[in-house]
Amino acid sequence: MEETSAMAKHGNYLPERVTFPSHGDDVAGVVYRPKGDGPFPTVVLLGPYSFEKEQAPTHYATRLADEGFLALAFDPRTVGESGGQPRRLENPKMKNEDVVSALDYLLARPDVDAGRVFALGVCQGGPEMLDISSYEDRIKAVASVTGYYRDRETDLFMIAAGVTENPFDTATAPTLSELEALLAARLERARDAKARYEATGEVVYAPLVDPRLGDRKTGSDAGLPGPLVWSWYGSWTLKGWANRYAIMSDLDHFDYTTAPGVAKLNKPALVIHSDSCMNPAAARRHFESIPTAQKKLIWENGTNHFQYYDQPDVVDRTVGHAADWFREHMA
Repeated sequence: MEETSAMAKHGNYLPERVTFPSHGDDVAGVVYRPKGDGPFPTVVLLGPYSFEKEQAPTHYATRLADEGFLALAFDPRTVGESGGQPRRLENPKMKNEDVVSALDYLLARPDVDAGRVFALGVCQGGPEMLDISSYEDRIKAVASVTGYYRDRETDLFMIAAGVTENPFDTATAPTLSELEALLAARLERARDAKARYEATGEVVYAPLVDPRLGDRKTGSDAGLPGPLVWSWYGSWTLKGWANRYAIMSDLDHFDYTTAPGVAKLNKPALVIHSDSCMNPAAARRHFESIPTAQKKLIWENGTNHFQYYDQPDVVDRTVGHAADWFREHMA
């Protein structure tokens, strides 16, 4: 067989396990470094609610590395291999801080091109990256994929998805007053759990996902109940992913909104969404609020929310969109 010197188009990177400090704790990550000489354009990634780096971030990081970008996937504090207590605290503001710490780490590496640093987030990580990019000058352009856009309506949409088969169906979905009551009860449980933690150090946990829908009146103990979310997260319960979260996290989670930051974003911003992703109306509202003219909305009906996490053809296509966007704004 004739030998060829052509370089493979896939797997053209080397993984490097790394740690970096963030607010007193060690954060564990993997840098996917393209083969060849740097410095390289660089992408830092955030994943969905309660993610670990081996999930969606790794699918995106490896493909971005094949496209010539050095890419970092990491476990946020309190999750996976990273430090931080209490474990499994779902705090989006802490994740945003970890991204800033990741930028500090990356920009100290000689193989990172400091003038070409980008951000990409999936699900909740998407609008978080838009928010971070509104105040973090080191990020040159940003991409948000199938975002969980954090405003009141979307949070109530998430509550609805946990108690009804089809949260898009206004005829069968809970009323606004029912959803407000479910959220209020959930926050009251979180306040009780935080008071117990502060008094005794005990962390109250609940399952993050449960295949059963919650009751329309009393809700569910799980953070994200119902078969829709279970259809993706369920398989990860068999792979060592810890199906639990500290329920006091809800105080931090529901206190966070991406709307004000996104409305101040002056960086080139790419938003990828569809009618079957989480609350499409919120995605359009966030996109329309971005003040810069350098923005692009890719609306891909026929692709659902979880397909963007790890379905190979969908991730390939999406990374292609993101890589093109970043290259367009490298100058």
